[in-house]
Amino acid sequence: MRPHLSELRIRDVGVIDEVSLELEPGLTVLTGETGAGKTMVVAALELLLGGRADTDRVRGGASRALVEGVVTPPPDEAGEWLDDGDEELVVSREVASGRSRARLGGRLAPVSGLADVVGAVVEVHGQQDTARLSEPTAQRELLDRSGGATVARALEAYREVYQRWRAAADELARLEEGGRDRARELDRLRFELAEIDAVDPQPDEEEELAGELARLEHAESLQAAAHGAASALADDGGARDALGSAVAALRGVAGVDERLDTLLARLEGLAADVQDAGLELGRYADELELEPERLEHLRERQAALAALTRKYGPSAAAVVEYAAEARERLGGLEGGDERIAELRDEVAAAERRVSERAEELRAARREAGAALADVVAGHLADLAMADATVEVAVEATEPGPYGADRVTFQLAANPGEPMRPLAKAASGGERSRVALALRLALADADETPVLVFDEVDAGVGGSVALAVGEKLARLARGRQVLCVTHLAQLAAHADTHLVVAKDGDADGRTRARVDRVADAERVDELARMLSGSSGQAAAEHAAELLDRAQRAVSDA
Repeated sequence: MRPHLSELRIRDVGVIDEVSLELEPGLTVLTGETGAGKTMVVAALELLLGGRADTDRVRGGASRALVEGVVTPPPDEAGEWLDDGDEELVVSREVASGRSRARLGGRLAPVSGLADVVGAVVEVHGQQDTARLSEPTAQRELLDRSGGATVARALEAYREVYQRWRAAADELARLEEGGRDRARELDRLRFELAEIDAVDPQPDEEEELAGELARLEHAESLQAAAHGAASALADDGGARDALGSAVAALRGVAGVDERLDTLLARLEGLAADVQDAGLELGRYADELELEPERLEHLRERQAALAALTRKYGPSAAAVVEYAAEARERLGGLEGGDERIAELRDEVAAAERRVSERAEELRAARREAGAALADVVAGHLADLAMADATVEVAVEATEPGPYGADRVTFQLAANPGEPMRPLAKAASGGERSRVALALRLALADADETPVLVFDEVDAGVGGSVALAVGEKLARLARGRQVLCVTHLAQLAAHADTHLVVAKDGDADGRTRARVDRVADAERVDELARMLSGSSGQAAAEHAAELLDRAQRAVSDA
């Protein structure tokens, strides 16, 4: 069983207070007087498809609008939103001031999720689609859709090479247009690297340099201090002699008292340390040299590093890193001329591939256009336009993201008339019939399970309306078709007839309700649609129309 909408609940959308519709496969029509709220049902469905959450749709006085739908059985696209054993998918959309919430399978979902899941099942054809039919973009999209997998593959192959061509062409343009800027940047980078290389900074050099400078700048003071300390330790009468006397005094009683022996050991250690310290201080003082030339060199080195860090980074390590990046950038710029030459070859080759893929896409579109024109002409013949000729012109133009074609739907509504673009060749009623014929052709091509038509019969009537009804009834075999209509001739062909009506309440507010009608009630509604009255003559006409339409549906 193909997925279909089995239930639709609407609350506080436009004039609709709260309605619940139980829906079935086949053709369902919604009728009612102008302003009763038929369009709000379509608006509610569009919300379930991820349409714009316009707060103007919220019923006056209500805090939010809510639309819920049940899809039975769940579509394949709903897998991640279902639990094991789920036999239906519940979807909802809530619209309130400043926010919108969507749910799939009872769980919060992005609005795009509604478009992906519900949009794979339900497709709405509104009155605005007929107006858009004159736009080249819409005509190209319709043609590509009718071409199915063949056109889709050709378009994908074209777009792949087109994107590569544009990327290479854009890069080439940037390099060529930026030639003067590139020359200036080359000069700057070369100057900066020469300045850095002249100093040749090393990472963490500042600490070593600062330490050596401190020693050289205080060399005389350090030398004098070391000599003085060595003398105090090692000269006659110094700390070494004093400690020697203390050790000698205690050695005379060694081994008598353990506590005193411990102190003796400490003094012996101190005496050895003082001896070593005195010798080390003497060596330090003797080895320390006064190097004014070395000091001056270090000061100059420190100043050079400071100049670099002011320009290129807070430390020598940062300057080294900047130099590495500048060297890499310089290499890239110095190879710019070679890259330009490579890109010119690359762009020329890509352009040839784009031309080849564009030709393949054009051929696929022309073949699909011929087939679409034949199918549309067949539908138009059934819609009282048997003499109309349809043509889908596919002409070469400049390459763009969607090919190098200009697609134009052309129509000659009557024999002897020249082919002209659809917008200029058809009256409003004729354009409506062409739009319907296109929708029927596309429905046959992609087999969308649920189709919704909002006043698809605009601009037609009489026998044409009967033909439209028969077309929709055939289209509804094996799928679900919902149609908002004001024509009794179309409504008579429905499997299910719903009537949207307005009531007033005690508060003086208008509320819409939806009733399922059958038998006598359906005849009354058809009579109202035919003549605006429910007299006996109108009822007889309506009954006859209903009988004729139902027989046509069963015989087809």
